[in-house]
Amino acid sequence: MSKFDIFTYQISPLSNYQMGLFDEDITIDQLISRKNKIFESIFDNSLSFFSSRNKLKYKIEHISNEFILLRLANKRTLKIEIDFQSEYKEIEPSCLIAIYNDPEVQLIAIESDKTSFGNSFSVLKILEKAIDRRLTNYNLRFYPQPKYEEKVLWDLLKKYEGRIEKLQFEFSKPNLARVNRSISEDLKEASKILNSATTKVEFEAPKNQALENLNEENQFLSGMVKSSSDGAGPAKIKLTGLRSWESTESTVKSFSIDSLEIEADQKTISTFVKAIKDKLTGE
Repeated sequence: MSKFDIFTYQISPLSNYQMGLFDEDITIDQLISRKNKIFESIFDNSLSFFSSRNKLKYKIEHISNEFILLRLANKRTLKIEIDFQSEYKEIEPSCLIAIYNDPEVQLIAIESDKTSFGNSFSVLKILEKAIDRRLTNYNLRFYPQPKYEEKVLWDLLKKYEGRIEKLQFEFSKPNLARVNRSISEDLKEASKILNSATTKVEFEAPKNQALENLNEENQFLSGMVKSSSDGAGPAKIKLTGLRSWESTESTVKSFSIDSLEIEADQKTISTFVKAIKDKLTGE
């Protein structure tokens, strides 16, 4: 079995100004309507991934029907001991990255394989840099965020009840309806007009007091928690008397699925893709 971590991504214009692309002048609304097609188009032979200045090898296993499955390899040195003698061998262990690029879904599943990259967040950073290098040419930016269980934040709020002086939600450019249903239209519009890459909403208690009604019965708060956990952005809490913040940003939702063999045939890959789709949309 392989474990996959789930991330949401949004694709938004870098600037609100009309640009000349595809040999034509297009509006921002037209660019947004084409963003997923543009995103898919960058997954070609000229896409490059780098880690610690090393160019990494990759292989696109499947690309069709708004779904991309690729295998990304890392460069590592393996120490082998044989007959009390040490040898060092260069290896290239890989992990799978599944991208569901449906405009209403926009989810990424990254294989959490410690033998290749250590963790999925490391892979996400590599992926983000590679994608942004290409999307910049189209006046677009890639904003990935981890999904996490709502319970993670509710447990934090319950654990520190009566001690929380600040609660902060951070939202990436909010243009994915599935994730941002609970964000007010005014906030989304302000973010768009101001060209805000990230928008923070912070609630602060009166001096020497704590925030109240931080529970699931609070419908406004429940909506914010759902958007945050779905991948809109991390949530943070600050306790009275402490400088540090507790955050959800390193927490991620995951699922397990049967592993895909390195040299799998196309029929096996297609079956695997369907299983990944089912896992992502069934969350």
